[in-house]
Amino acid sequence: MGNETQIGKEGPAPRGKRFWRRRGVRIASIALAALLFLLVAPLAAILYPTLKSYPRSDFPAATSQLERNRQDLAHLRRLIEVDRSFSPTAQAAFAAALEVIEQRAGDLDRAGLAIAAAKAVALADNGHTSVVGLVGGHSFNAVPIRLGWFADGLFVIATTGEQSHLLGGEILEVNGRATEAFVDALRPYFGGPANLAKEFVPNVAISPELLHAAGLAESPQESAYFIRRADGSAAQIALVATPGAPEPLNAHVWPRRDFSPLSQTGRGAGWRHVLDDVTLPAYLTRPDANVWHHYPLPDLLYIQINRIRDATPEDLSQGLVKVLDEAEKKPIRNAVVDLRFNNGGNYELTADFSRRLPAILPPEGRLFVLTSANTFSAAISTAARLKYFGGPRTVLVGEPIGDRLQFWGEGGRTVLPNSKITIRYSTAYHDWEHGCSLSEIRTCFLLNYVYDVPAGPLQPDVARSTSFADYAAGTDPAMAAVMKILMVGNAD
Repeated sequence: MGNETQIGKEGPAPRGKRFWRRRGVRIASIALAALLFLLVAPLAAILYPTLKSYPRSDFPAATSQLERNRQDLAHLRRLIEVDRSFSPTAQAAFAAALEVIEQRAGDLDRAGLAIAAAKAVALADNGHTSVVGLVGGHSFNAVPIRLGWFADGLFVIATTGEQSHLLGGEILEVNGRATEAFVDALRPYFGGPANLAKEFVPNVAISPELLHAAGLAESPQESAYFIRRADGSAAQIALVATPGAPEPLNAHVWPRRDFSPLSQTGRGAGWRHVLDDVTLPAYLTRPDANVWHHYPLPDLLYIQINRIRDATPEDLSQGLVKVLDEAEKKPIRNAVVDLRFNNGGNYELTADFSRRLPAILPPEGRLFVLTSANTFSAAISTAARLKYFGGPRTVLVGEPIGDRLQFWGEGGRTVLPNSKITIRYSTAYHDWEHGCSLSEIRTCFLLNYVYDVPAGPLQPDVARSTSFADYAAGTDPAMAAVMKILMVGNAD
């Protein structure tokens, strides 16, 4: 028995062989770990600055206005730890600005702190980096009018019933400053290009407490407006403010939304709108729809995308797929994409759409993209992709977009602990004119290497702004320009 051999069963491996086997496994494991490190470490180094959260602040309960504001300023001071849009010079200026604010922290009410913070944050000169919610009627007081910019000036487009005689009036002065000088005085409180800053002026112009904090009103409760009324007469009108809704805003309110009487931004019962009795042009009929479409002509598809965000009951990308599936079954020759009220969102939701729409048009078809200063962030990305994939067939119509083609975005929001003022910070770079290069991989948003395009300039090919007379008559000069181009093209 002791000399029998067991078939199929090996004895223990020699000690030397076991040693080298274990050593081989160890070397392979080390090599794999090294390879993963070489891949993951650079990726982490690239992603971390983009995904980094705002540092948390843990303060004890404040017992005075001075202490509350100092805590808020201490939290705000950490902005430059996460926001990447500040140049070194701007970082130094931001720190110096906060030191100045600190010296008068005990005297600042909430409006004063918000305005001071806005001026400091705007030193980044980046449209996405901003104080959110500087809006009369939302946690700041407001007089009983709402304003809108047109090609020929700033006009009253909505009022309470008691002030309805001011509807259609042109604002010539605010608290003794001519409109142009008033806009210049507010410019330091908004980063980004001048047309973006101007876009937000109506939000502040209706709030005496914000204007008082900025040194542009004598009283935080009342403002005076020199108005040329619709009948041609002009008068100085003093308006008293009422408190705004108490809830602070955590997102921007774009004043252009008030162009439609169907928008309820800052309005309640008893308000009147200059277009209440006017047949609305198509672009003002669905302000609360993320996307909708119709066919002004049998061969013309019109799509208005107001926000690049998902909403119930249907995701935006799914809705756009359905629109294009439907359009492919029709004799579509030309298309219009209206982005004039679109302040952005997630550009991935329109990525497939912006590539597919030009592809379903015939070679001789036209793709019109309508833009304004309200066209911002992901809406700019969408316009750039439409232009790129549409090629020479793409015609931009309207006003310049609301930001530069090189900007910092992504990031997130933080809330000052006591005042509840929201700050928007930015962490990733975009270039929708040239596209991101590999040399910019540490700063460019990583998804841009999948989605961005070198679209070139996005200045309108056909410049069209709406005058107040056009608006009050219910006409749409941008769409009128599109129709004229199509008629000339069809005639040829």
